[in-house]
Amino acid sequence: MLRALIAAVRRHGHLVSDRRDAGVLLLHGLTGTPVDMHYMKDALVADGYTVSVPLLPGRGTRPSDMDSLCWEDWMSCALDAYDDLAREHDEVIVGGLSAGATMTLDIALRRTPSAVILCATALGMSNPLAYLAPYVWRVIRQLPSPASDLVDLNAGSKCYDPAPVRAVAELIHGIGLVRGRLGEIRCPALVAHAVSDRLVPVQYARDLAAHLGGPVTTLFLEGTGHAITVDARRRELAEASVAFLRSSIDIPQRAA
Repeated sequence: MLRALIAAVRRHGHLVSDRRDAGVLLLHGLTGTPVDMHYMKDALVADGYTVSVPLLPGRGTRPSDMDSLCWEDWMSCALDAYDDLAREHDEVIVGGLSAGATMTLDIALRRTPSAVILCATALGMSNPLAYLAPYVWRVIRQLPSPASDLVDLNAGSKCYDPAPVRAVAELIHGIGLVRGRLGEIRCPALVAHAVSDRLVPVQYARDLAAHLGGPVTTLFLEGTGHAITVDARRRELAEASVAFLRSSIDIPQRAA
């Protein structure tokens, strides 16, 4: 089905000339930057959406800048960006990568997005030591970042190394906030994940898709690592995201 949707986008894309009255908020990964969402942003802008990709607090500087920030600091920034879009657009869509997708779930519980795009959603982690972070971050501030599983080594995704342990602790807190409430999220959702993701096993994506309360489209990708928005299958993911939105929500058009 998804291949048919992508084919339709390619076949009819030239017909879309008016600006869509919809805004999209995209959220990058745990210690990444808006570069994480560059390809998806470009695809959505080309399809007529207004796209906001904020730099979340403490990112893009140095790892220690995250030591004083909690989940609600991250969410405050994201919610402000959402509300800015909502003031200007009838429809707001939210998407994110990894921890940004976990934040997307939290936004969907606090606001009313028209749809969500959930890429490599961090609803758990493969490394069991990560779950010690809430108990040790005041003593152990940084640890080496996990080894990258990027397939495209030129993908250009830059994250903090070493990783701030408090950031991991706050992500675990965020996971706890959303995991038991997935059924309350009833808007259409695209759940995309790498089959061989070494950081967040694909079973978490399957569980996510099974427990969301609204219609779900899934996309399980071979030949890519965890950072699916920038890795080898990034263009397919971007096209699938455009196709998903076109098929899932009725966005009114307005003249440019």
